Amino acid sequence: MTPATRVPVSSLIRPPRRSLQPLGRALIALIVSLASDTASAGIPAEASAKPPRRVLVLYSDERLLPANIIMDEAIRATFSVGTSSQVEFYSEFLDLARFPGEAQQQRQRDFFRDKYRERPPHLVITVSGAALAFAVKYRTEVFAGAPVVHCAVAGDPHPQELNDATVAEIPVLDYAAPTLELALRLQPDTRLVAVVSGSSARDLQLAEGLRRAIPAFESRVAFTWLTNRSLLELRGELSRLPEQTVVLYVSMFQDADGKTFTPRQALDHFADASRAPIYGYYDTFLGHGIVGGSMVTFEAIGRKTARLGIRILAGEDPQTAARAESHQPVPIFDWRQLRRWNISEKRLPPGSVVRFRPPTLWDSHKDYVIGGLAVFVAEAATIAALLVQRSRRRLAEATTREDEKRMALAVDAVAMGIWLWDIPRNSLWMSGRGKKLFGYAPDAAFTSEMLRARVHTEDRALRDEAIQQALAGTGPYDAQYRVRLPDGTVCWIAAHGRVEFNKAGKPVLMRGVLVDITERKQAELEIVQQRDELAHLSRVNMLGELVGSLAHELNQPLTAILSNAQAAQRFLGHGQPDFSEVRGILADIVAQDKRASEVIRRLRPLLKKGQVLRQPLDVNEVVQETLTLLRNDLVNHGVTVQTKLAPALPKVNADRVQLRQVLLNLVMNATDAMAGAPPGGCKLSIHSALAASEGICVSVADQGVGLAPDMLEKVFQPFFTTKVHGLGVGLSVCRSIITAHGGRLWAANNPERGATFHFTLPVA
Repeated sequence: MTPATRVPVSSLIRPPRRSLQPLGRALIALIVSLASDTASAGIPAEASAKPPRRVLVLYSDERLLPANIIMDEAIRATFSVGTSSQVEFYSEFLDLARFPGEAQQQRQRDFFRDKYRERPPHLVITVSGAALAFAVKYRTEVFAGAPVVHCAVAGDPHPQELNDATVAEIPVLDYAAPTLELALRLQPDTRLVAVVSGSSARDLQLAEGLRRAIPAFESRVAFTWLTNRSLLELRGELSRLPEQTVVLYVSMFQDADGKTFTPRQALDHFADASRAPIYGYYDTFLGHGIVGGSMVTFEAIGRKTARLGIRILAGEDPQTAARAESHQPVPIFDWRQLRRWNISEKRLPPGSVVRFRPPTLWDSHKDYVIGGLAVFVAEAATIAALLVQRSRRRLAEATTREDEKRMALAVDAVAMGIWLWDIPRNSLWMSGRGKKLFGYAPDAAFTSEMLRARVHTEDRALRDEAIQQALAGTGPYDAQYRVRLPDGTVCWIAAHGRVEFNKAGKPVLMRGVLVDITERKQAELEIVQQRDELAHLSRVNMLGELVGSLAHELNQPLTAILSNAQAAQRFLGHGQPDFSEVRGILADIVAQDKRASEVIRRLRPLLKKGQVLRQPLDVNEVVQETLTLLRNDLVNHGVTVQTKLAPALPKVNADRVQLRQVLLNLVMNATDAMAGAPPGGCKLSIHSALAASEGICVSVADQGVGLAPDMLEKVFQPFFTTKVHGLGVGLSVCRSIITAHGGRLWAANNPERGATFHFTLPVA
C-alpha cells in the first residue's frame, strides 16, 4: 500500500501562540494520522454491473526479462486509462529460451487448458513471435473464441501463412538494416561488422532476422559472426577486434557453456571489454554499453498493442483496428557512449533522441531561480496574510482553547492514554490518564526511564525489541506487556504507536496510545485454566476405560511377589535352608516390585493435575511409552500394532503428559473403531516422519469403518461423539493441546478402509 501523504497539523489548525498544551497537540496529530491512513486505504468503488473483461498476456520469455517488464507496465497502464470497463489481467510466461521443445509446450497447453477452463479470456495478447506461434497452434484447445492481439518485436519469428481475421497485429519494420545504416553513417570508415549473438534456439531465431538484412551491405563491409562462444571467449575476441570495426549485438539468452542470461545481463558482462563501439536495436540495451540504434521502444510497442486490444474489446473489427495503428522507429543514442567513441552529435540524423545527457547549467540551477522567485512571492503573501491574521488572532485563540477542552473530554471518554516521544531529545510527554496507568500522578514530571522502570522485568526485553523494530522502519509499534505498580499490583498494557521519519530516513518522532487490557488478559488466563481442567478430566476418563487392563498389568507382578514370598517362607522353614535359592527368590521379588512401581509411575502423571511443563522431547520415545501403557488392552482387543518411526528425528518442545494424552486418545479411538472386525483385521499403524514445512508429523491409522465426509471435521467439536458412552471431549481436547503447541490435528479417510488421524508439532 502506498503511504498516504501526511498533512501537517499546522496547515489544518494554526494556533496563534504557543498556548496549545501537549495533550491537544498529540490528539490532533493522532486524529490526522488516522484520517490520512483511512484515506490512503481508499474506498472501493461501486462494483460495475457488467462482469469484468479478462485479458491474458502471453509472453515468449521469462518474467524478469526487462522488455517484458516494460511492456507489461505499458499494457496495464494504457488499459487503466483507456477504458471504463473493469479489466482482469492474467500474465503467463512460456520461457521458451530456457525450456524449448514440443513436449514442454504440450505440458503448458494442458496446464493453461485446465487453468482457464472456468475463466476463459476475452482477449489474448501475445508478446513476441514464439508466444503467437503457441497461441495459434493451440488456440482451439485453450483460447477458443478469443481474439488475439500480437505484440510484435523486431527480428522475431512469425508464423507462416497466418490467415485468421481474429488475429491482429501492428507490423514491426526491420530495425536491423536502419541500425546498420546508422552505424556506417556515424563511422564511415568501417570495414568489418562483428555480429554478437547467443547459442540458444531463441538467439538463433532472432539472429536469422538479421541475416536477411546483411546481403544489402556485403558490398560495403565484411561480416563476422561471434555466436558459438562462451562469455569469457567473447570478451577475449571483442578485446582483440581490429580497427575500423563496429559490433552489432542481437541477443544472448545462452552462451556456448550453457549459461543462461537475459540479453541485457550478458551485455553488462562483455560491453566494457569491446575495442569497437556496439550498436543494437532494443531500447533495453541503452545505458548498458551500446551506442544506440534505430528503435521502437518496448513502452511504445506495449502502449499501442493495448490500444489495439481496447478497440477490439469494444467491438471493432480486429483487422480494421490494426490498420489504424503503426510503429515509427526513432534513432536513439546513449550520450555517454557517444563521448566514449568520440562521435559528434552533429552527425546524428534529424529527430534523434539522446539519453543520459548530463543536465545543463539551467537544468541544474533552475530550481534555485524558481525557488528564489517563489520565496519572494511567498514573503509578499506572508506579509499580506499577517496583516489579515492580526485581526483574527483573538478569535483563533478562543477557538483553540475550546478545541483543547473538547480533546481532553474525548481522551477521557475513550479511556486511553496518549503519548509523544521526541526521539532526538529523548523527551517523553504523556497524558494524565497514561501516567495513571503506570502509577504516577497526572501532573508528575515524566521520562522514558520512569516508564521503563514500571515495566515488568520479564517483559522489558520484549518491549524494547518492539520499539527498536519500529525505529528501524519495519512497521508500527505494537506491544503488550505487564506493569508492576508501587502497591505490588500487576496490570497489562497494550501499546500502539507509529514512527515519523525525516527526509534523511532517521526517526524523529513517535506517537501512540495506551490501553489497559488487564481484564482481557485475566479472561484469557481463565480460559487456559478451564482447558487444562478439561484435559485432566479427559485423561481421568480414559484411564477409567483402561482400568481392567491396568488392573491386570498390576496383578501380574503382585501375584509373582506373593508366590515368591510363599516359596521363600517354605525354604526358610526347613532345618537347613538353601540361601542361594532364597537370594534368587528375593531378587525376583525386587524385580516384580519394580515392574509394579513402573506401571504406577507411568500412571501418576496422567492422573495428577499440574502446570504444563514443556521440554525437548523425543516423539518416538513418547509413542513407545504410550504403547507400553496400552499393551494389555490392545492384546485383549486383538489389535496388532505396526510402527514405522523415522530414526534420528529432531526433538519437539512439548509437555510429555499432554502429548501422551493425545496419543492415548487416538490409539483408544482407533481400537474402538475396529471393534467387531474379523480376526486378523484389527491392525493399527503408527508412523512418524519429518515434514519439511510443518516440523514432525505423527499418524495413527486404523482399519475400522472410517468416517463420513461431513464427520471429518465434526469429530473435533466439543461434546460431539460417535460412541454410545462417549463424552465428546477427547478429540476436542486433543486439538486444543496440539494447537497450543503450535501444530495442527486433522483426520482423513484411508483409500481402502479405516481412517487416519495426523498431528504435527514444530521442531524445538
